[in-house]
This record gives sequence, structure tokens and C-alpha cells, in this order.
Amino acid sequence: MMGSAQRLGVADALAWAALLLGMPAILPGQSVGFVEYPIPTLVSSPDGIAWGPDGAMWFAEGYGNKIGRIAPTGVITEYAVPTPSSLPQGIAAGPDAALWFIEFYGDKIGRITTAGVITEYGLAPSSSPNGIAQGPDGAM
Repeated sequence: MMGSAQRLGVADALAWAALLLGMPAILPGQSVGFVEYPIPTLVSSPDGIAWGPDGAMWFAEGYGNKIGRIAPTGVITEYAVPTPSSLPQGIAAGPDAALWFIEFYGDKIGRITTAGVITEYGLAPSSSPNGIAQGPDGAM
């Protein structure tokens, strides 16, 4: 399916699904329906999804080198990650009303505001971060 359009699906406000290469992965929740959203960038390889404080769903686009946002209206906006070919992955809402993601090849942690402003924080060379989450103290 390489070269084909990729989609992000939403079962409802409590269950999310990412259709990666045609293989759905669904988180638990009460499903009342299912809506697919075509991602504008072909072969973007969506990875991770999180609710933002703005009520939108945010997701990383690894091969597209972008962070995507699905507004409650269904409109998708994509934001380019400044470091080329950084392979953004995973995304989590932070305590600061922003969303945080990792850049696997870029050796960085990224932060995107709900206005789409991206800030990158460098890590040690070849660190290849793999995932991000909020800790018990609320810090990322």
C-alpha cells in the first residue's frame, strides 16, 4: 500500500483509531460511529494521536515530517517540523496547553502550540528518542 493515501479514523470522542497501512488499532471507549479523515500528505505514516486543549485531535506524521491537527469541524491542518527528515513520532498533551512529540532521526523533542508554533529541544547525538508522556509530577 505504499504510495496510497493514508487515513486517520475516529470512532467517537472516547475511542481513536489510526489506520496505518490498512491495519486499524483502536483504543477502548464507547463507539457510536466511525469517521475517516484523509490525510493530505500521501504516505505520511501517522503515528500517535492526542486530544489537544483546543478540542482538536493532534497526530504526528513521521514520513511527512509534519504534525497534523483535526479540528472539531473535521478540517485538517498540517504543520511542517523545522528539522528536515526528523521522523516525528508519538504525541502527548502537556501541562502547558501545548502538545509534545519526539523527533526520532532529529534527536530532538518538539513542542507545538495550538496556534501551530513549533519549538525544538536538542538531545544528545544519536539518542533516537522513542515516545513521550507526562510524568506523575505533570512534567514532560
